[in-house]
Amino acid sequence: MTRIVLSRRHFFQLVAVILILVLAVVMFVIGRQHTVLLDNKTIEHDGKSYPAFSIVEVKINKEDSIELAARDRDKADVMGQRHKITVTYTDKFFEEHEVVKNFKVPIGYDMVLISIPALVADLGQSIWLQQFIPPTAAVAPVVEELPVEDDLGIDMGEF
Repeated sequence: MTRIVLSRRHFFQLVAVILILVLAVVMFVIGRQHTVLLDNKTIEHDGKSYPAFSIVEVKINKEDSIELAARDRDKADVMGQRHKITVTYTDKFFEEHEVVKNFKVPIGYDMVLISIPALVADLGQSIWLQQFIPPTAAVAPVVEELPVEDDLGIDMGEF
């Protein structure tokens, strides 16, 4: 029976490979960019309507604030998995409110949609944070054929 001997050199090479793999996984999670779509549209949930805000200010992490009117949608590009969203709005009594939530973007999601009215109503993260898959074109583009002309400008397609 042969015995496997791990020399000091091989041990350090193995440790270096493991460290590089761990570093690659950490950099993938930390450095991954996501697109967050902020949606200020009326939402229906369990038979109840949550209306869009007339004007709402949204801030993700320490980025600049984004102002949304009713039925607006805007986007923010963020890095990493964990984020903090701050929503500032004025109610019908002209009192200013601020809602702060922490959320985590799942690793497999490139783009997420956040419903601002559902977030403020505290409906649950599975309701206000959803994966967004952009629509794809189902129809092939139309290619127009250009008319064939000779040097004098006579259409040769008729002959």
